[in-house]
Amino acid sequence: MLFYFSSSIGFIIAIMLQMGIFSRAVLLAGTADVVLLFLAAWSLHQRQKYSWILVVIFGLIVSAISASPVLLLLIVYLTIFLAAMRLQTGFWQSPLLSMFLLVFFGTFLEHGLYILGLFVQGVSLSIGESFSQILLPSVLLNMLLTIPVHALVQEIFRNLAPMRTEI
Repeated sequence: MLFYFSSSIGFIIAIMLQMGIFSRAVLLAGTADVVLLFLAAWSLHQRQKYSWILVVIFGLIVSAISASPVLLLLIVYLTIFLAAMRLQTGFWQSPLLSMFLLVFFGTFLEHGLYILGLFVQGVSLSIGESFSQILLPSVLLNMLLTIPVHALVQEIFRNLAPMRTEI
């Protein structure tokens, strides 16, 4: 129960930081995605059986308050969660490297789906310009924030449930 409460509080804080601070900190046209960073770090450090339900709820909440299509963020968040579960099973022993990998490919997936969605809607855009003006600055900002977000989430969940305890 404490895990779900602390996860929800962390998610609310990530949304508030995203909407209040990081959405206005723009590099070229790219912004950092704190919710994606929190979800990647949270997915690497949780060991609950039904955590995917929280990921679906988080994705629906973010989709409801953003201008993106509902399925887009749900697909991105579930993909990151499943990739984190795969990395957590022993494929890679370093959580920080796993976090970098998740954030890098998660940002590419998220923005790639945004660009694909705009292309399907008939919006004329240059792939090269969107790559250099939006995607690369967003990846850079997410990579810069990966270490602090990972450290905070790791410390919270390490104190919440020690490594060898069964929840």
